[in-house]
Amino acid sequence: MAKIFKHRTDVAFFDYKDFKTLQRYVNMFGQIEQRKKTGLTESQQRQLARAIKNARHLALMPFVANS
Repeated sequence: MAKIFKHRTDVAFFDYKDFKTLQRYVNMFGQIEQRKKTGLTESQQRQLARAIKNARHLALMPFVANS
C-alpha cells in the first residue's frame, strides 16, 4: 500500500473551514484515509478526523461521495 504523501504533512493544524486541504485526505468513496496511507502521526490523524467531521456537519463537505 503506497502512502499518499512521501513525507509527513507540514500542516500544523487542520482547520475545518479549509475544505480544499481536507479533501486531499478523503478517498473517492467519501471515507477518511487511513493513517498508514496519509503518513500522519496519531494526533494529526485525530485532528484531521475531527476537522473533517466538523466540515461535514456544517455542510462544507459531503458525507458521501457523488455516485
